[in-house]
Amino acid sequence: MKISNTSKTVTPGRWLSRLGAAAALSLGLLSAPAMAAVDGIPESDGTIKIVVTDATGQIFMSYIIGRMLEDVGYSVEYVAAGYYPQVQGLADGDLHLTPSLWSSNMGEGWVELFDSGQVLDAGETHHAGVEAWYANDAALKACPGLDQDWKVLNDCVEAFATAETFPKGRFLDYPIEWGNTNEKRIAALDLPLVSQPAGSEGALITEIKAADDRDEPLLIQFWAPHGVFAEHNLTPVPLPDYVDGCNEDPSVGMNPDATYDCDWPPARVWKGAWPGVKSNWPLAYLIFENFEMTGGDLAGVMNAVDTLGGDVDEYVDGWMQDNEERWRAWVDAAVDAN
Repeated sequence: MKISNTSKTVTPGRWLSRLGAAAALSLGLLSAPAMAAVDGIPESDGTIKIVVTDATGQIFMSYIIGRMLEDVGYSVEYVAAGYYPQVQGLADGDLHLTPSLWSSNMGEGWVELFDSGQVLDAGETHHAGVEAWYANDAALKACPGLDQDWKVLNDCVEAFATAETFPKGRFLDYPIEWGNTNEKRIAALDLPLVSQPAGSEGALITEIKAADDRDEPLLIQFWAPHGVFAEHNLTPVPLPDYVDGCNEDPSVGMNPDATYDCDWPPARVWKGAWPGVKSNWPLAYLIFENFEMTGGDLAGVMNAVDTLGGDVDEYVDGWMQDNEERWRAWVDAAVDAN
């Protein structure tokens, strides 16, 4: 087994990156519950290609799904893909399964691909997702009232200024491949901030740690559930309430001349699949539909990996052993329904 992308195969070293760490499982380096292959599986030839992005929780879920499918007899490959391009990859059949799509951060054309049936909605992952602006404790000290009113930023922006952004304040944003809607949000709210994309999820975590260690104010885009909250206190900054249409229609929201003049919408987190999975590997699709993950599950692995320095592969192996009754129930229910 290997992690690949559409242009080349990635040969991962276990300690080189999060994806490399996760690849240890696909290379068979760790023990696993005994195989329990199902008669007649796979129903069709071929390998099921599961998306891995650069987000720890998503990688964790992909490997759990892959391990379950391997357990019943499928061949699985983990394919590296960007967050936005992955849905087109599902429509094209180059990718087959992805476990973590957020309605609050949808790529261009996603709605049409799902509505037309080119990509299947395989149900919710069943953990609540929240995306928001967050301030650390030092930011709340520098900007009293920021936890109550975003407009306070206009009076204390210098607390976030850097040599690169002065006289404006620095807003630490998502990696650019996760989207740049905060640039529009900052402009729509007429805030003296500069969006600076982080290089990765790991870089976001490093910045949170460093700011707390130095007691420096930090304003950051982040999401929950995440294990970082077990070690660091981050408080949401309440932006103008999200209203349906405020991201698309300038007439909706506080600024009649701009879109994104509102907070992030509530997130539905769901699973996406290439329709060919349902026809070619129907049991695999049923198992995928049954899969769910709690916020506690994800917070635990993200804390272990991103905050405490653990490896995704080791956490996956432990989760599979500790939760064998739980995931086998998903598999058994799929076998009974197939």
